[in-house]
Amino acid sequence: MRSSIQLRTLNYALVVAEEGSFLRAARRAGIDHTALSRRIRDLEYAMGTTIFHRHARGVGPTPAGERFLNRLRSVLLELDNTLTLARTDIKNEQQRLSIGSNGLILAGRALDAIIEFGKCHPNVAVSLIEGSHPDPRALGGIEVDVTVTSSSRSNGGPFELMLWKDTLAVVVASNHSLANCPVIEWSELGQETLLVRRGEAFLLADAVGNGVQLPAIVEHHVSAGILLRLVGNGLGVALIHDGDANGVPEGAVCRKLRIGGKPIQICNFARWRPDNANPVLPIFIAFLRDRYSS
Repeated sequence: MRSSIQLRTLNYALVVAEEGSFLRAARRAGIDHTALSRRIRDLEYAMGTTIFHRHARGVGPTPAGERFLNRLRSVLLELDNTLTLARTDIKNEQQRLSIGSNGLILAGRALDAIIEFGKCHPNVAVSLIEGSHPDPRALGGIEVDVTVTSSSRSNGGPFELMLWKDTLAVVVASNHSLANCPVIEWSELGQETLLVRRGEAFLLADAVGNGVQLPAIVEHHVSAGILLRLVGNGLGVALIHDGDANGVPEGAVCRKLRIGGKPIQICNFARWRPDNANPVLPIFIAFLRDRYSS
C-alpha cells in the first residue's frame, strides 16, 4: 500500500498543515479542493491513521499526524539536499578536463594555452598531468582527456590537431665558455652533457634528424625548474623552446641553437581518444583549433 503513495501527495499534506484549510491549500497547490481532500484521505488510509482533524474552522493535525508531518519534513528536506548534491556532482563531473603533457623541452606555450582556456572558461576545473607517454590512454599511468605535447612527427589520425611550431634554444651556465655566443651550433655541444627530462631523449633525436650525433645525455625525473637550476650550477646544458627564454633562472643564459646555420623546429600537437565522452573536450579542441592551430 505504501508504494502507491506519491511524493506529490506528501507535499500536499505539508501544504494542508501550513494552511490549516483544504480550500486554501488547494488554491496554493493549484488543485481542485475536492481532489486534494480525496488525496489526503487516501494517504490516511495508506498510513492506517488519521493525520488531520476536520472541523468547521478548517483542519489541524492529530497528535499522530503531527509526529508524521514533522518526520516527513525532515525526510523531504534530506531528499532535497541529496538531489541538490547529486546535481552538483553531475555538473562538476561535466565541467572537468584533465590535460596531459609529455613535458618535452619545457613546453611553456602549451601551459600558456591551457591558462588562457581556463580564463575563458572559469567554470571548467582543469587538472594537469605530466608524464613521459604522449598517448592520452596511458600518460604517466593516468587516463587523461587530451594531451598537448611536443613531438617531431604527426600520427596522421583524425583525433590529432597540429598546433604551433617552436624553435629550440640551448641553456648554458652564465660562466660557460659558450655563454658569450649569441648563436650556438649543434656541433659545439658535442663535448657537453645534455640534461633532459624523462621521455625527452627519443623525441629530441627525432627533432634534430637522423644521422645527427647527440651529445652525452643524462635523464632526470625532475621538474623543468630543477633541471634549469642544474644547468645554472654547471652540471650540463638543456634545451628549451625559444619563446621560454624569459623563464631561465639566475645563473644561466639562453642562446639560439642552429644546425648547419638553420634553426631546429619541433611541432606541438593535441591528441585525444575518439571514445572520450567528456562534453568539455570538444570545447577545448575547438578553442585550440580557433586560437592555435597552424
